[in-house]
Amino acid sequence: MNPNATGALPDQLRMIAALRQPRAYPFPLATIEVVETHISWVLLAGDHAYKIKKAVGLDFLDYCTLEDRCFFCREELRLNRRTAPDLYLDVVPITGPAEHARIDGNGPIIDYAVHMRRFDERSVLSRVLDGEPPPQLGQRLADAVARFHLALPALPESDLNGRPEDVQQACDQVCARLAALILDAGRLGMVRRLQQWADREARRLGPTLTARRNDGHVRECHGDLHCGNVLLRDGDVVPFDGIEFSASLRSIDVIDDLAFLLMDLQARGHPQIAQDCLNRYLELTRDFDGLKPLRFYLVYRALVRAMVEIMQAAARASAELPPAAMRYLDCGLRLTNASRSAIVLTRGLSGVGKSSLSQKLCAHIGAIRLRADVIRAQLFGSGGTRSPDKYSEAASDATYEALARLSAQVVGAGWPVVVDATFLKRRQRTRFELLAEALGVPLAIVDFQAPHELMRQRISARAAAGGDPSEADLAVLDLQIAGAEPLAIDEPGLVIRYDASRPLAVADSVEAWQPLPDLLRRGANGRDHARSQSS
Repeated sequence: MNPNATGALPDQLRMIAALRQPRAYPFPLATIEVVETHISWVLLAGDHAYKIKKAVGLDFLDYCTLEDRCFFCREELRLNRRTAPDLYLDVVPITGPAEHARIDGNGPIIDYAVHMRRFDERSVLSRVLDGEPPPQLGQRLADAVARFHLALPALPESDLNGRPEDVQQACDQVCARLAALILDAGRLGMVRRLQQWADREARRLGPTLTARRNDGHVRECHGDLHCGNVLLRDGDVVPFDGIEFSASLRSIDVIDDLAFLLMDLQARGHPQIAQDCLNRYLELTRDFDGLKPLRFYLVYRALVRAMVEIMQAAARASAELPPAAMRYLDCGLRLTNASRSAIVLTRGLSGVGKSSLSQKLCAHIGAIRLRADVIRAQLFGSGGTRSPDKYSEAASDATYEALARLSAQVVGAGWPVVVDATFLKRRQRTRFELLAEALGVPLAIVDFQAPHELMRQRISARAAAGGDPSEADLAVLDLQIAGAEPLAIDEPGLVIRYDASRPLAVADSVEAWQPLPDLLRRGANGRDHARSQSS
């Protein structure tokens, strides 16, 4: 961290000392707390917070002049009001002289601060995850991020950010900083391996990155969407503290923006929340093409977070490599070892619990879930706008055709896919058997079994609760029971028979799903007529 040539940093230190006094504020106060990072101070004053940028010039930001700091304070306000309008209140001047600095006083302006509403630090997602996460957290995160991304306009063609060479350069710069910061040879070797993997992937993905930019997926995003920059307030998910200091670091692919959050959730030991978030995001945005570069962005974001952790430790004059940095490097290495692609079908009547149990399964094998109920609603409407023949044979055929197209897209991007549908007809399963064979990937079927009366109870309870994508009622169930075609002995693929009458918590059992990871490790050669019994 280098002060500019005019010596503004010492002046700022005197200013901060003055702002530690209650008299410096336009309202009565008892105490002021100061939180310092390598690029800013945050003054916590009662229900208010004031964020002041340090007069520093680094290779990725420049706050050296008063004009710079004013501009970037206003940018911070503009950008973060998109997701947290109640949190970001204003940009206020700090008046001097430095030894008698005041917030919005009558003297000459010596600096600026972003005026924020103070929040409970226990509501930050990184703190929430230390305890018991609230239910449906992954879906709530996805709802907020998808809503934000869908509202963003694509960057104009004249904007030069987000090109493949920009992505490659950003990754190279992060790896170079890590190499300069890490002295241990073994850990430096980890960085080198990650860099070599990222270089290969960035070159391979060049045409994909260009196509996504041309298709409008590069937008002015958050840019720093990790768990420490997300609040849970009054039931809402509120991203905050997006990047204001660099247009290139926030003008990125939306899937890159999401990848930061997904990676951080995984690194913190919450793969279920991460997978729920990803699958819900894909349902809302339909951006399945984003799966192609997603793994690269996950690894890149692990490198970024490791770099930041080390830089913050260095700012505290600590020579030790922070444990959190190692956690992110380890996460990055795990993410380079992708499981094989595969197609996993669920089979079972409505109300048997396929959606709830397949959600658990997706986290266990890192799979993308495609839900027939969601696709059917997208094709034929839902609620009062639904087509009257939404569950007709023709509508079902169209739904399975769409599921097959998306499955091919997911597998082509290198991910396993779980297709959550009833698959009660042999021809429905045959479509996917042929698809798996054409794609050269293994096929598995999870055959969900439960008493019919239990399914009737679940469907009635689901209808009473509302909010579920499935609108299959008891009449649909009766038609399914009458027309269901059992699995034949000559149908290919691994079959796992699952007793869905058990409590949902049992689905966390590794033993219940173990044949699937084994199948993924075997790859396409694992396609056989094996049968597995899970009970």
